[in-house]
Amino acid sequence: MKLPLRLTLGLASAALTHASFAAHAQEAWQAHGALKVSTDGHRIAHADNTPFLWIGDTAWGLFQQLKREEVDAYLDNRKALGFTVVQAVIHWYPHGGGLPTGPSNAADAYGFRPFAGSDSAPDPARPAVTPGGSPQAPNDYWDNADYVVEAVRKRGMYLALLPTWGRATVAGQFGESSTIFNEDRARAYGEFLGARYRNQPHIIWVLGGDVKAQIDGYDKNQAPASFDKRPVFRAMAEGIGAGVTGRKLAWNRPDGWDALFMTYHPDGDPLDNSSKWFHADAWLDANGVEVWREVDQVYPVMLGDYGLKSPVKPSLFLEGSYEFGSYRNGCGSVTPVMVRRQAYHTFFAGGAGHTYGAGPIWAMRGTGGDYNCGYTWKQALAFPAANQFATIARKFLERYDWARWIPDGRMINGVGEKASLKTGVVTSDGKRALVYFSDGSATRVRNRLSGKVEARWFDPRSGEESAAGTFGEGEERSMLPPDRWEDAVLILEATPSPK
Repeated sequence: MKLPLRLTLGLASAALTHASFAAHAQEAWQAHGALKVSTDGHRIAHADNTPFLWIGDTAWGLFQQLKREEVDAYLDNRKALGFTVVQAVIHWYPHGGGLPTGPSNAADAYGFRPFAGSDSAPDPARPAVTPGGSPQAPNDYWDNADYVVEAVRKRGMYLALLPTWGRATVAGQFGESSTIFNEDRARAYGEFLGARYRNQPHIIWVLGGDVKAQIDGYDKNQAPASFDKRPVFRAMAEGIGAGVTGRKLAWNRPDGWDALFMTYHPDGDPLDNSSKWFHADAWLDANGVEVWREVDQVYPVMLGDYGLKSPVKPSLFLEGSYEFGSYRNGCGSVTPVMVRRQAYHTFFAGGAGHTYGAGPIWAMRGTGGDYNCGYTWKQALAFPAANQFATIARKFLERYDWARWIPDGRMINGVGEKASLKTGVVTSDGKRALVYFSDGSATRVRNRLSGKVEARWFDPRSGEESAAGTFGEGEERSMLPPDRWEDAVLILEATPSPK
């Protein structure tokens, strides 16, 4: 299949930036230590307090769908672009790509199944482990999983590892899926994973899997529903903690949890994120957010999490609208500018990280359905917004000291809404302010920094910067992005530009 011109240009643009990427690459965990919550509570940092920038890619089917050479090809591409995190499910319930869903005990690309039991009724407390294999010559599912884990590590990237797709296997809400996890099975499986990967410093544990932890009365479609799966996920967290530390940890006591980093991936209802159920739990280091199709909710939901207290925690945007997905509005409805808006809204709301997704990549199977739109996952590696996020936005965030950003829209007179939303941040040292224009419309901006400042425009699509004049102290004037820019960032800086 011949790629559209915009995809070809996106791939070429990515190639041009690869050579310079090493200059701003994230140092490996060996240099800065394990991950933790930052001192101010809003970011993720290393042990030496170096900020960690979560630039994630969605690869749900990585463990279950791909052969080893395909794993390497995918990871090499994502590493070269600048992604720091790969998000995948080690026990996935296959779906997407226009192909049939399930089963719960689906085999990997080599025909190995993860658990004892039948295809549709596995026992996750009994992983199907056969002695004698290795990651390079697997003779069971877990040998091959070890290959994927190590492949991510050797590229200096982090693996946001979901133990299971909770929507199917904990809540039983997906196709022909059934609830195969109770508290005992969740604890046993968690301990198995924690012990197996206890010496893998690049793993970030992600519970959930597109699922609410609790429904009381009705779901978001007003269908009668009621369950409480919080005890199951807390048991899984305790099992992972026990496997990693060799100690008995409790979900509501802080002792021991600093040995691992954990978050939770909810479903696509912007009102129901991890902070609703687990915000005060000791195992949850960072909250997780998903909005799926509700892209206009990224900023308010992330800002809401930023304002939570008792305790203050980082918030991660873990899933939104996938590039080139249709969402029943026609293939290609999710354009690169929509993808960029989600990313910039995340960070302008004080988010600690953002995960991108391409419609044909997340499932890594088939070419049909609302997401794939006729593309293979390999072709989708060239989608332009991946480069615009992982290379261009990452470089911008690092250059302009994203870890010091504090959400503050008071310099904007007329913030707009939805596709025309304007959002602002100031840096904690008071020397810089930035305004994100979600489209090319104008608004009035006031200089709230001390003294005269230099203004510049930044183009999130190309990475181009251009002068925008100067502002006197307290001056307010109308600002309009350069002609034909789809979105823009206005930078007000009281000190010389970074070199």
